[in-house]
Amino acid sequence: MSALADQHRPQRRDESADSSHGRVGILGGTFDPIHYGHLVIAQEAAARLRLDRVLFIPSGHPPHKLGETVTPGAVRARMVELAIQDNARFALAELELTRPGPSYTVDTLHTLRTSQYMNSAWFMIIGGDMLADLPQWRDPQGIIRQLDGIAAMYRPGYAISPEQIAKLDQQLPGLGEILFPIESPQLAVSATLLRERAACGLPLRYLTPDPVVEYILAQGLYQSGVAR
Repeated sequence: MSALADQHRPQRRDESADSSHGRVGILGGTFDPIHYGHLVIAQEAAARLRLDRVLFIPSGHPPHKLGETVTPGAVRARMVELAIQDNARFALAELELTRPGPSYTVDTLHTLRTSQYMNSAWFMIIGGDMLADLPQWRDPQGIIRQLDGIAAMYRPGYAISPEQIAKLDQQLPGLGEILFPIESPQLAVSATLLRERAACGLPLRYLTPDPVVEYILAQGLYQSGVAR
């Protein structure tokens, strides 16, 4: 199945209608902080699906983290901005940070489809392990209807089986038609790891871009009593 993304591409909308943003990927997350793991899968999805743009969308109020302390949105957005500044294909979208209430993907897609990207073909980038949770998301069928593809990124040696895809397609009809399992390099790095290392005064270099490291240190992020 990993070759699927190279063999087929969805044709549900006219991709030539907006030549500047013809094929747009979206990668959402708390990004607290952003790290090379996020950047690697974004770059791999962009290459494999021939995306013209990848939007990084920091969550405003992640539904699965309600009640938890999360670094202020403006700070997380700035770290994303610093991390992607040297890649012209990457862009920051702050719409979830300016919208009140929990951040639901189905609402974000609706907003994007009525923005300057309204004529684009849409591809959501998620970790392969998140696929099993997709039926529990807010209005998953509404998400599928608004997408031209879902790039499910999995690490080498851990492919998404045809049986798993068939089961999910039974739960969410239409998912199989737009699913692109993509084998991608995976780094053993997480936002939790970076926060813990920052709190202990351990180096963050080579785990996230240098401008992000410098910003974390300058702002005193993830130290005791600061941000988390």
